[in-house]
Formats: sequence, C-alpha cells, structure tokens
Amino acid sequence: MSSQLEAAYAHGPGKHIEPGPTPRTPPAPGPRIPLQTLQGEFPAAVAQLLIDVMTPQRWEPWNQYNDHRAYPSPRAAYLVDVTLNNTLLDPARRALIGTAPKHLTRARLEITTHPERLSEGYGDFRDALAELEAGHVLAALTNHANRMGLNTKTDPEGITLQPGETTRIKTPPRTSGIGPRGLSADPRPLPNKAFHKFIAAIDHHLTHNLAVRNVEGVEDGWYRLNPLEHTLKDAMSEVQSTYGHPRTNTDVAGMNLALVMTADVRKGNYRNLLRQAGSTAQNVCEAAAEAGMFCRPVRSVEDQSLEAKAGAPASHSLLYVLLAGRQRTRCFPYDLTPLEQL
Repeated sequence: MSSQLEAAYAHGPGKHIEPGPTPRTPPAPGPRIPLQTLQGEFPAAVAQLLIDVMTPQRWEPWNQYNDHRAYPSPRAAYLVDVTLNNTLLDPARRALIGTAPKHLTRARLEITTHPERLSEGYGDFRDALAELEAGHVLAALTNHANRMGLNTKTDPEGITLQPGETTRIKTPPRTSGIGPRGLSADPRPLPNKAFHKFIAAIDHHLTHNLAVRNVEGVEDGWYRLNPLEHTLKDAMSEVQSTYGHPRTNTDVAGMNLALVMTADVRKGNYRNLLRQAGSTAQNVCEAAAEAGMFCRPVRSVEDQSLEAKAGAPASHSLLYVLLAGRQRTRCFPYDLTPLEQL
C-alpha cells in the first residue's frame, strides 16, 4: 500500500469528504450457472455458503442502501469479488459466470478488492475501505463455513474448503441499525449478558479501547482491553464529538458501546492490519446480532481526536470503529431466501 494512501488514511474522511453518488458497476459478461445447480453434497454445501454470505439476504423498504448481505459494505457498493476455483461469482444473480467447476472435491475461494466502485470523492481512502471490507468477507465466509461443518484454512487472500460433516444453519441477521429518521439506540440499559457476548468476540491482535454507557453492572467510561484499564469519563459523548455527522443523524452519545481499534502501522503490514480489523469487526457484528443488538462499523470520524480521547498509544493510528446498542425500532424487511430453502 502506498505511502500516499497511508497518509490519506491516517487522517481519515472526518467531516471533509463529499463522496458523491456511488458509481454503477455493470455486470460481468458471460453465461450464468445458478449456484443451486451444483451437484453433490460438497459442491452443494459450497454453493449454500456463497448464497448465505455473499448474496443479498433481505430488502428493507425504508433503506436507501439495499441490498443487505451477511457483512457490511460502505454505501452498499460491495467492493469485494469472490471466485470459486477461479470462476467469478455473480452475487446479485446467485450464479457463477462462465463454466461450473467440475469434480469439486476441494474449493478455493479467492477475494479481490474493487475500490473504484466507490465515488472518486473518497480519493485514496477507497483502498482502505476496500481492505476493511475484505476482512469482513474473509471472516464471514470462514465463520459460516465452520458453522456448516466444512473444513477451512484461511489466509489473507482467501479460503480453502474441504468436505466435512455439513449441516444447514441459519444465523441471526446482522444489522447496522434501523434509523429512517436518524439512528438511535434503545434508551433502556443494555443487558450485561449482551455486553459480555460483545466483548467476548473481540480478539486481541490489535489494540482495543471500548467506550461504555448505560450497561447493566458496568461503570460508564473508557476501557482499554488486554490489559483491562478503566477511565471514568462520558466516553460516548467524546466519540460523538469526533463523529462526522450531527447527532440528529446518528445519536452516538446515546448508544451503549463504541469499540475503537488502533495499531502501530509502522510495525506491521498495513494492508493486513486493515483486513484484521475488518475480520474482528465481522466477528463482533455477528456476536452483536446473536445478542439482539445492532453494530455499525464507521470510519467517518476525526482520527487524531478520537485516538487521543480513547487513550490510544501515541504511535498508533485508528483502523476502525464499531458503534453498538439495541435497536429502538423494528421494521418488516423482505426476506430474500428462496422458498425451497425455507
């Protein structure tokens, strides 16, 4: 990753980006082979994995950014493509493009990033957002494959799958929160059980600082994780003050949790650090969904200000932020699961 990108990413978009409309990506040419036509127990399991993770799962009438998949993407632009044994997936049509893989006894899912799918207003920051999304995709595929009983081996470029004792599993739908008139959290205290499910999903390969507000049995303030340190402050209001949108748009100060991920980018592979942050975020998003919470990944913050307020080490740069709480409202989304799979 270029030093120019690192410089752009170090300051983040903050309140200064005017991204403009998301470019329209034309579909790749070639014949489509529906995933559901793959024959055999293992090929069918791989097809189901791709359907569950990589393809649209629901449509929300109020939401300007449809479609919704098992992982988040900025402006629903979906910056990551997946190939199955070098055959490109068409997620919108739940199909492979070209020729179906034959004798599928081992599956290699490789990812490629496409930052150009975001508008030019993001500049070099598009690359960083694409790498974060790549981490989400890798974790989402790995986690669901493991739940299905497939054997997995994951690396920064993709996942290798082999047969196992497969089963069909539906997971709770991940959500970034429902806020047609501005996103806000349920004002009641967050149950302690939900809080512990959230923090149990955080790995400790990166440095994490957690802002806490209105959680049963937990004092408000900043918490540094591993080792645990606590600072009594109005931490969520401090996060709000660095956020790139007004409180009427996103009531950060009224939420329960904000996880701030940082790392010393000079001591690690910057691209891999971003993917690691994305993978951690996906794990936490999935845990939040299981606990009945929304979890919204964001990067529209003033990096240096948030790093200071969170108490990150001076040598660290912000990688990612997760905002979480219970939803105040509910909606009636359209489930896009094929009828034969219900």
